[in-house]
Amino acid sequence: MSLCSCFFYICPAYRSCLKMKKYDVVIIGGGPAGLRCAEILGKSSLSVLLLEKTDTFGDKVCAGGITRKDLAVINIPDSIIEHKITNTAVISVKRNSTTSAAEAFVFTLNRKDLGKWQKEQINTEKVEIRTLAKATEVHAEYIVVNGEEKIGYHYLVGADGYNSIVRKYLKIPQEKHLIGIQYMVPGQVTNPRLEIYLNSKYFKSWYAWVFPHKDSIAVGCACDPKMMSARKLKENFHAWLKEKGFNIENATYQSAPISYDYRGLKFDNIYLVGEAGGFASGFTGEGIYQSLVSGEAAARMLLDKNYTSEELVAVIRYNNIQNRIMKFLYRSGIFRSLIYELIVMLLNNKRIKKKIHNSFS
Repeated sequence: MSLCSCFFYICPAYRSCLKMKKYDVVIIGGGPAGLRCAEILGKSSLSVLLLEKTDTFGDKVCAGGITRKDLAVINIPDSIIEHKITNTAVISVKRNSTTSAAEAFVFTLNRKDLGKWQKEQINTEKVEIRTLAKATEVHAEYIVVNGEEKIGYHYLVGADGYNSIVRKYLKIPQEKHLIGIQYMVPGQVTNPRLEIYLNSKYFKSWYAWVFPHKDSIAVGCACDPKMMSARKLKENFHAWLKEKGFNIENATYQSAPISYDYRGLKFDNIYLVGEAGGFASGFTGEGIYQSLVSGEAAARMLLDKNYTSEELVAVIRYNNIQNRIMKFLYRSGIFRSLIYELIVMLLNNKRIKKKIHNSFS
């Protein structure tokens, strides 16, 4: 027996390495970012594996709102859009500003429908997709799936959300996040309208939202728990719901953390996209568009080392501006209510309304 043969039988780790399947790219997470990344890479010659820990795609707590910016990234069909919204209202304690646009600029959808549709856009001849496949360990050249199977990679994309195991492997802390809570209130919506409620007493620097869906409405709010505890937010939210007359007796309660702690996209041969990369807005909690853009940027950077995403640069700048607004409002203290009244008053200016509509494009 040769020396190599003896080593093969004596060393289990060596045998495991020989048996380990290796891919050019392994994507962990099947949300908007991971699916978009896989779609782009599926058009290349690279071997790609997409892992999703659940048996469905898009099962995420979310208000389910997108804008024309999202539609510019992926051509979402009308079949999965629940409402095309032309009517909006921004409401403070003393004032309100309503808008009726000629063209829809906000759209609502079910995240599971979006996930299913995104998966269908992937070339499965080039991309292997596995469900019920949870990454339990991350190492320099391989990951472990479901606690037992080793899978090698040249490049790794962490699209695995707030509790990203890839981010933990990189030892990047998750210090900035929101707590989002909402109720899905059953009922038919005949005149869909997006509503934003500015109320310093209940929500401090943030707001409550109402997004109309096919058979329900999403009523929710969010805050940074460092500035207001999740317990206090929930108490305030329930008081506000009662004040506004929302009946939540048969509603479904949902809550989830939202990361806005961006520290970078590329870390040598590892990428962090979507919420794993902290790409959400700390003010609005918006994350679908940021996920799509960061997922696509990672894929194109893998294919072209000189690629620069103008959309990604714009997302980072946009998030930074919104985060500064959020901090300013928080520090405004007793003057915050006056600022909200001024904002709503200004929103009734036609020129300002037009600029806001354009920002959604």
